This record gives sequence, structure tokens and C-alpha cells, in this order.
Amino acid sequence: MTLNKDIQYLSAGIPELENYLLSKELYYPLGVNLPQLTLGGILLALARAGEKGSRHESQIERIHAKWRVAWEAKVERESRARCKLWKIYLAEYRDDPRAGAHLYAQNVRYRTMMSLMGILNHESDPFLRGIFVQGRFIWEEECAPNFPRDRFWYLFGSIKE
Repeated sequence: MTLNKDIQYLSAGIPELENYLLSKELYYPLGVNLPQLTLGGILLALARAGEKGSRHESQIERIHAKWRVAWEAKVERESRARCKLWKIYLAEYRDDPRAGAHLYAQNVRYRTMMSLMGILNHESDPFLRGIFVQGRFIWEEECAPNFPRDRFWYLFGSIKE
């Protein structure tokens, strides 16, 4: 997703956030041109947007404080789902490293969302460190300052083919 799409996602998603938290849905439809609403998606878009998304932070925090139990329940469900998707991606990488390496920038979103939702270390990290090649920030360079290298090390490079 581009930085402009992140801002659109935040603008469309935040007004729906309370309804989303109170729904049974894990993936909540937002509109034709946007990904479905999830807390991981909101947190990722907010982190990527940095200063440009700062006006949304207080709204998100207010909703988080008001619906803390519902928020934590969604985080738990989504964390499990993102972990599963990340494991599937890594298994597919093991089967075909060349294809998997080309899809890394797209799929590392799962690992980033997991971190933003509180999973700082994951069981797959030792494997990832073994195939990781340090390099440039994986997404738009203007987003890089929003992701400290020590916490988001997997965003500063690529993986071996």
C-alpha cells in the first residue's frame, strides 16, 4: 500500500473502528478501493504515515481506551491470524525461495503487524535471521524513520533467493 493509501485507510477506517470492535468480524469491509479494516491494518497505516497520520492518533487512543476489552479480543484473534499467514508465507518460501524472496516486501506486513500488536519476538525470527540480508528499507524511504531498526530489523533488507 502506498503512503497516500495509508492516509485514506485511516480516514475511512477510524470512523468505523467502534463498529468494527463491537462486531464479530475480524476483517471488516471499508470500501471497494481499500483493504478490509483490522486493528493490525490501522496500526500499520498509522506507523507508516508517521507525522502525516498524527492527527489520527488521539482518535485511535480514545477508541482504544473506551473499548479496551473488545480491542484486546480483536488483537488476540488478529495476532493468531497474522501469525498463521506469516508461517504459511515462510513455508512457501522454503518450497520456492526465488518466488518467496520476490514476495517478501508484501508479506513482511504480517510480521510488522504482529509486532505492532505486541508480538515483538516470534518463533520464526531465528529462521528469518538466517535468510535475511541487511540492506535498504523495504518500503518507501519516507516511512523508514517511523520504524526503529532495532525493533523492525526485518524491514531493513531482503531475504535470500
